[in-house]
Amino acid sequence: MLRWIDTLFPRRLLFQEDRRLLHLFVGRVLSSTGFAIVLPFLSLYLHGTRGVPMTAVGALFLIASLGGALGQVVGGEWSDRSGRKIVMIASQLLRTVAFASLGIAVLTHAPFFVFVLATSLSAFGGRMFEPPSGAMVADMAGTDRQAEYYGVLRIAGNLGWALGPAIGGFLAALSYSSLFLVGSGVMLGAASIMAFAVEETSPTHRHRRPRPEPTIAEIPDIGQAAAPPKFQLRESWNALRDPNFLRYLLISTVLFVVMAQLIVTLSVYAVEWSGLSKVQLGTLYALNGLTVVFLQFPAVKLTRTLRLTTSLALGAVLYGVGYGMMGWGQGMAFLLGATFVVSLGEIIATPPSLQLVANFSGETTRGRYMGLFGVFNSIGWSLGPVVGGALLDSFHGRPVIVWSVIMALAFVAAAGFLDLRRRLPRSLDRDLETAPARSAVA
Repeated sequence: MLRWIDTLFPRRLLFQEDRRLLHLFVGRVLSSTGFAIVLPFLSLYLHGTRGVPMTAVGALFLIASLGGALGQVVGGEWSDRSGRKIVMIASQLLRTVAFASLGIAVLTHAPFFVFVLATSLSAFGGRMFEPPSGAMVADMAGTDRQAEYYGVLRIAGNLGWALGPAIGGFLAALSYSSLFLVGSGVMLGAASIMAFAVEETSPTHRHRRPRPEPTIAEIPDIGQAAAPPKFQLRESWNALRDPNFLRYLLISTVLFVVMAQLIVTLSVYAVEWSGLSKVQLGTLYALNGLTVVFLQFPAVKLTRTLRLTTSLALGAVLYGVGYGMMGWGQGMAFLLGATFVVSLGEIIATPPSLQLVANFSGETTRGRYMGLFGVFNSIGWSLGPVVGGALLDSFHGRPVIVWSVIMALAFVAAAGFLDLRRRLPRSLDRDLETAPARSAVA
């Protein structure tokens, strides 16, 4: 009777096949909800209430994202050395503190640099979460179901993204301080789920148990995983010696610049240029989240036969079309349609982007590769608000120019992915159901 649900939502995968994935799913929903309550409205508060120029707001997110890039490296290396779970808990606690600090900063009308520091701490903690969570999905899925598992992770994140802005829009209409403080409480709930429900999946750490101090030398168990080597920055960057992996990271950075327009640029454009209310803005973001929730799983199934770079190029084109549409209309209905097209680009491009990283890496270096991917992700997301803010300040009242530039960047990314497609062997550029994972690059 409920089989039709399985075409839209991975009910069986979560509740019947792998309960570890369910626990990670719940924690991810809470984490994303807390994040989405806060982030779309931070730029509105700074620009609309405090009068901070959009270029300065973009610079804030640039600085914060550079801290996020450091968090990606720390999270990736730490998760390989100490396991996925402890890093995920630490990341949620850091964000709890950061959001509480933002709430206090609003109440005390703190200087701008306080918001820079708190936002940077939030970015560091949030980005530190991505490598272990991505590696955890790869650990659980093995080599045959990564596309589905990454799709589930995307659904979790966007279910929170559907709930968060709706809650944030209501709270922002009351007071910005309540918005940040509630977000902090939700992040604390996510940390609790990570601590008490999520299970360790790292091959090196999941079988470890406390042992009494041995009185004689012990012989290690046969097949026991060796401890990862001590972190050295040189080893972390050795993966960049692969020219195709480096090329992939650079192309992805352009796409991340485009993706970042959904947060800062769109929120200010929708409210201050198009006249939407904060509640309507929350509805706009809720549409984005709900589109991913209900269409991500079908999209994974429909694109499974495509090469990963083909899916990435298609997603980039949809991003470009959606953002290009925003320059030609400013009503709520028109922006909803444009946001829907952008959301389609998101559901097509995001799962294969993570899966291709997993294909480049090996089992013992997943955290490292996810961390490097996250560094370039952070660079793109840091440049995005700067680009968007500068466009809004420079071309005020000319939305066609603003969004046409963003559209052009999306098309550049699409061309880059198609060029990468001809360089990669099919075995590396396919779903892992049909292509085994590549050995680690030391």
